[in-house]
Amino acid sequence: MQYQNNNIQAPEYLLFIEKAIPILFVLLILLIMRNWYNLYKKRSFRKKNKKLKAKLDSNQLAFSNYDAQINQLESLKENLSTKQTEILQLHDELDNYKKKFYNTLNKKDKEIEVQKETINHQKNAYERYINYKTVEANNTRLGAHFVKNVISQIYEDIEESEINYGSFLGIFYWTNKTKSKLPSLKALKHIFKLLDYNVSALNKNKTSIEEELLHINMFLDLIKFLKPNANVEFKNLLSDNERKQIQIKPTLFFPFVENALKHGSLNKEESFISIELKQAEQNRLSYCLVNSIESMEHCEVSNNKSSQFGLNALQQLLDAYYPNSELEYKTLPNSQYLSQLTISPN
Repeated sequence: MQYQNNNIQAPEYLLFIEKAIPILFVLLILLIMRNWYNLYKKRSFRKKNKKLKAKLDSNQLAFSNYDAQINQLESLKENLSTKQTEILQLHDELDNYKKKFYNTLNKKDKEIEVQKETINHQKNAYERYINYKTVEANNTRLGAHFVKNVISQIYEDIEESEINYGSFLGIFYWTNKTKSKLPSLKALKHIFKLLDYNVSALNKNKTSIEEELLHINMFLDLIKFLKPNANVEFKNLLSDNERKQIQIKPTLFFPFVENALKHGSLNKEESFISIELKQAEQNRLSYCLVNSIESMEHCEVSNNKSSQFGLNALQQLLDAYYPNSELEYKTLPNSQYLSQLTISPN
């Protein structure tokens, strides 16, 4: 009974197996496909993994290189900052050197300007000195014509004295009286003293009124020697103390006398030279000379000539040493000519 039951049940089992076999087959195929797919995926993953690993290795190598480069960059940055600091220091030093250089250059330029000004001042001073000396030479000279006339007169007096000198029985005597108011030997001494005074005046800045008047009187004595008909008068209204203390430029009064001698009329009986020296207002000194002249026309000619050299040269001397002085020369009535100087001696 059992056996029959088993036989009855067997076909059901087989049916079940028959039904399960396709399913199992399908499952097997699916399993195989899954395994194959997994194997394929594994292989692809392995390849990707290898690539990624290789990429990772390369990235790690690159990272290590980057670290080295970063370290190198950091050191370069430090060097760069150090160099920049050094460059800034060099710029500062350069600026300081530039400032020092320009300051030194400015100082040198200023020194050069000062030296140029000094040289210009020295040049101008030298030129003024030369001009002053030229003016002094023009005013401190005795006219060559005047000296020649005096020496000629002395020579004539000597000749005349030899002619008028005679003897009788061994006794010597003068046959004629000399016409000269001044002995020839004394006139010659005056000429030598005046020439010496003129030469020494070039090296002297001042002299006393007393010494100046001493030589002016010598000059006037020589005029009397040359022009015996002329009436020469000198009024000195200064005190002895003033004559000794007041200082003036040597030969300052000479051009007036020489101008009167050169351009005046001193041969006639009524001819004259009149000089007055006195103290003026505000401690000033007044020197006035009036002399006779031929006529108004002659006076104009002589005035032009004298202004060209004589009194004109005197004006230059006054401008140099007495800038506040007053010089006046003009024609007066009755054939007279006036030359007047007013100065502040000190």
